[in-house]
Amino acid sequence: MITMTESTYKSRDGVHNIYYCVWMPEGEPRGIVQLSHGMCEYIGRYDHFARFLASKGFIVCGNDHLGHGNSAEPEEWGYIAPKDGFRILVRDLHTLTKLMKDKYPGLPYFLFGHSMGSFLARAYCTWFGRELTAAVFCGTNGIMKGAEGLLLAVDAEKQLHSDHYRSRRLNSLAFGQYCKKIADPKTPYDWITRDDDIVDMYAHDERCTFVFTLNGFENLGRMIWFVSQEKWFSTLRKDLPVLLIAGDADPVGDYGEGVKKVFNKLISYSCTARIRIYEGCRHELVNELNKDEVFADVLDFFETFI
Repeated sequence: MITMTESTYKSRDGVHNIYYCVWMPEGEPRGIVQLSHGMCEYIGRYDHFARFLASKGFIVCGNDHLGHGNSAEPEEWGYIAPKDGFRILVRDLHTLTKLMKDKYPGLPYFLFGHSMGSFLARAYCTWFGRELTAAVFCGTNGIMKGAEGLLLAVDAEKQLHSDHYRSRRLNSLAFGQYCKKIADPKTPYDWITRDDDIVDMYAHDERCTFVFTLNGFENLGRMIWFVSQEKWFSTLRKDLPVLLIAGDADPVGDYGEGVKKVFNKLISYSCTARIRIYEGCRHELVNELNKDEVFADVLDFFETFI
């Protein structure tokens, strides 16, 4: 029987308690998978994926990032930290790694990051890559110009508003075109998956539909900028196996093309990378109609290194 436990640890911001979950398999564990969730969501949305991996013998863990879910009060959702925000998010991921390794030493250790969580995972891999056996970047991109444009837009808004301001204009600039290739979208969130039930749950979940603060958008831009520069590619551990997965109908990854650019650049820097693009899939592969196929592919990748 798979068991899930909940706990907290102190954030590197020195103020908040970070909420995290651990899913334990039956019998002797084969490895540990740490999940890094995306923007405007929370680790509980990965319960089905975590239980799948646990059923295959993996311990699975994951935390709610600062400004998300149970790691913040609702009025704080979308605000990261006054200083070094995205770096604190990455260090909070590392704190969980250390907790898990101290409790379950000697096991292969994998990191799975989705969307914003993939940008954090990519930063993690350059700062703490020696902790990992392999990593998966799901729904990622490499958009230096996009990061620079976002940061310029944030700077313009900050001339008029505080870091805590929630700009509908900026939110529309970031996400307003994401449904443009979907015929007759029912909600503004149809771009996340073709599964209407998942979209409906997302649209009615206040933990997903809040608007990021200017501080949140600034940190998003900074993390994308960080992992899009040449230095990130040149400093990534060359022998760290990396799998990039995305849908060819995902606007975040420029419909697969942005993900391919990241992959090709990794290869040009002699990194150990693989890629899988899923036809017709949108942004949240673990919630897509063919999620069983995605689960099996991720499992196969992890099992390669056990």
